[in-house]
Amino acid sequence: MKKRFKTVVTTAMVAALTASLLTGCGSSTDDTTASAPETGEASDTAEASGGSDGDSDSILIAGIAPLTGSLASWGEGAINGYNLAIKEINEAGGVTIGDKTYTLESAVFADDKSDATEAISAYNNCASYDISAVIGSCSSSCTLSFVETAQDSGMLVITPYSTNATICKTGDYIFRECFSDADQGPTLAKMAIEEFKAKNIAIVAAEDSDYCAGLAEAMEGALAEMSDVTYEHYGCVTTDTDYTAQISKAIEQGAEVIIYPNNYDTVPNFVSQARDAGFTGPILGGDAWDGTDVTGYESKFDNCYYLAHLDLSADTEAVKNYVAAYKEEYGEDDLNAVSSLYYDSVKMLVQAMEEAGSSDPSVVKDTLLGMKYESMGGEITYDENGDAKKPFTIETFKDGALTYYGSF
Repeated sequence: MKKRFKTVVTTAMVAALTASLLTGCGSSTDDTTASAPETGEASDTAEASGGSDGDSDSILIAGIAPLTGSLASWGEGAINGYNLAIKEINEAGGVTIGDKTYTLESAVFADDKSDATEAISAYNNCASYDISAVIGSCSSSCTLSFVETAQDSGMLVITPYSTNATICKTGDYIFRECFSDADQGPTLAKMAIEEFKAKNIAIVAAEDSDYCAGLAEAMEGALAEMSDVTYEHYGCVTTDTDYTAQISKAIEQGAEVIIYPNNYDTVPNFVSQARDAGFTGPILGGDAWDGTDVTGYESKFDNCYYLAHLDLSADTEAVKNYVAAYKEEYGEDDLNAVSSLYYDSVKMLVQAMEEAGSSDPSVVKDTLLGMKYESMGGEITYDENGDAKKPFTIETFKDGALTYYGSF
């Protein structure tokens, strides 16, 4: 095994790092709350109970996602999936705990704007209500910003889409519905080697993102244990728009596969530049490629693949029912994997409450650890850290259309 790490310093990297320091010193005055329509949203003055005890007929939960900002497509899908799950649960009779049935309601759905500082405010807003759990967030950096506080206060958190490997190690109140980068990273590495027979691999990952950096680290850990594999890691930042330096280095090293584990909003630009530079080999991505808009780049996405949580075109009853219900309620806008993960997170939480016979987080968390949940992407079980163990789906593109490639 041969490995070298190279950081390609760009003007955008310096600017991004400077901006992050300034952001960390300031405070936000923007509103971080977005209402969750049709889910019985509680007002700032409403009395609400998050538990199954007492006289309340409702159980309250809350959600967090990026409803504005560069990842707003995820957030819109998230709130739609979250609301759809609550609607279906109540239409089916509500949450049955013991001999009593409760209405499931959303106290608030808060906007973290894909910003860790905003995410803290969003979490504090959610925690100001008497809720049983928080469903959120999408970005690993955002979820990492509040999980320690949640753990210390005994707040149950299920993150539908944050894959950074350290999140669930925070404590026993923290779970995820998605897979962890501790699993995703090695799977991407094996996919490059076993599926595409690569012996020379380039990784281009944003160093200012907990998701991207964590996933790259997990891949490198797996590659380091594989013999006869050469790989190099070229750094970038999330605000980069010019990847000429990184792509040129990848081509110079003779990379047969490039792995680009970054968020969907940057993917078209990177793929386009790689193809224009003459790289025709496979380009692989992580689950954050979900939602990539390839309009105008259709031909350049041939031979591109990414790991996904499920295939929304799957011919299974669960997926078909979800897609039909989503389209009836919201149309096709923001129908993405994130929407389904928020939907499944709410359904999984309710199953745990009913099996536990309580909505008390201290009881529900123990039930989750030993529970099996049949998600749209396959069966989910939990390890001792609260990390979900679930199947991987591989998606690709055919004439610009998202297409199922296989499982891994």
